[in-house]
Parts: sequence; structure tokens; C-alpha cells
Amino acid sequence: MINQSQFRSSKSRITKQQEEYNRITDQILSYIKNLTEEEDAETLWFGMRAVGHELSISSFNSKLKKLVEADLVEKRSAGYNKHFYRFIK
Repeated sequence: MINQSQFRSSKSRITKQQEEYNRITDQILSYIKNLTEEEDAETLWFGMRAVGHELSISSFNSKLKKLVEADLVEKRSAGYNKHFYRFIK
């Protein structure tokens, strides 16, 4: 029997960059899941760095935005330019 998955077109394969992007996004999501209360983006970024994840603030914010758009993380506004994030259960 032939394994059909090995004959997928190259367009449907996940690249190394996509795997790395997904891995980092999963790490951010799991970090937010383990929080007991909501935090602002900068505090989350500092927390990720404290546990050893080297990531620029702009990369972190773009991945956090994708998680909010995917309805995995909730964004709550509290005043001017102050947003808090928490995991949606």
C-alpha cells in the first residue's frame, strides 16, 4: 500500500518558517493559558522573555494579534491605549 501523504503537492507542505511561527504562537498561547489573571501585552512579553523565549516585541504583538483574531485570546480595553489579554476557555 502506498502512503498518499508523501505525494502531496509542494504548495501544501508546511515550510520550516511556518513550523517555527506555529511553534512560537503555541508557546505564547500556552503561556497565556497558565496565567491566573489578565495581563497587558508588555507584561506578557516580559514574562515570555523571563522564561527563556527570545522574541522581539513587534513579533510578539503580531502573534498576539493573530491569537485575538482567531478568538483564542480575549482583548479587553481599559482606558486609552491600555489593553489586557486573557485566554478564552
